[in-house]
Amino acid sequence: MPEFSVITPVLNQASTIEKCIESVAMQNMDVEHIIIDGGSTDGTVDIIRKHEGKLKFWVTEPDRGQSHAINKGLEQATCAWFNWLNADDQLTENALQTVLQTAKSDTQVVVGKCKHVNTDGETVAEGSARIWDSLEATLGNYSMGQPSVFYRTEIVKQLGGLNENLHLCLDMDLWFRFLLKYGQNRIETTDAVLSEFLVHEGGKSSSQAEKMRAEKYGIYHSLLSNFELPDVLVEFFAYHQIPKLAQYQPPSNLNADEILSNFTWHLMVGAYEQKALTTSELFFDVVKKGSRLSERQKLEWIARIAAAKFKTR
Repeated sequence: MPEFSVITPVLNQASTIEKCIESVAMQNMDVEHIIIDGGSTDGTVDIIRKHEGKLKFWVTEPDRGQSHAINKGLEQATCAWFNWLNADDQLTENALQTVLQTAKSDTQVVVGKCKHVNTDGETVAEGSARIWDSLEATLGNYSMGQPSVFYRTEIVKQLGGLNENLHLCLDMDLWFRFLLKYGQNRIETTDAVLSEFLVHEGGKSSSQAEKMRAEKYGIYHSLLSNFELPDVLVEFFAYHQIPKLAQYQPPSNLNADEILSNFTWHLMVGAYEQKALTTSELFFDVVKKGSRLSERQKLEWIARIAAAKFKTR
């Protein structure tokens, strides 16, 4: 019986879907590959039909977007492990075997590296969903390499699948819901590259970067609204609407100062780089309440901001 259910949502991606299918079929094990096509008209369906012998299930019909398509695939999933692989992404050789070798009997999620490549096959970046020393830090310093994050299927179903109101940061929402309910003690990581993510102009992360940023901070707005926020964050989040049904319930022992410190560090650095020094200083007041910076780093940032403000006089 297959160990993995891999869902591929697709719409009009004839140029990449074949390599995606082949990367799953070439794993050294039986895989339950499920493709949910949203009604492609560019030849994608012909390619799927050509390879249907390698698939457990596929369908082509209109849907309500990527998250809805993944949930439709999840309904068909019967294996122990789950992930979705977009039509312009690929699994690396022996990726699934590496997941099984990394997982322990009680592991809930396996996280590997994801390589970002351009259309010339050149590596642009390599990253992963980083697990920090504390849950507050992992949440506050969000990072993701979604094609290389494998969940136990039963966990995803218990979480209710994907939020169908999200179309860009659906992986972030699922990740946060998992972390808040189950914590991070049963996550295993590997330095192996498990997938390749294609960076191209037509990709959502490139063509809809501003919308993705807005959705990301809308999710953070919802999460951090569970705590008393300083005025500078209240003002920041006033420009980032909470997405529909993006609701989070942090555990009672989650330290507010720690998660706010880790999250706000990125805003502080951004404001400093944009020479918004007064705002950067206000963000620093939030950051210094947690352990995101050492005492030495705090002194360095005080000096850095003060020096920059002096130069602008």
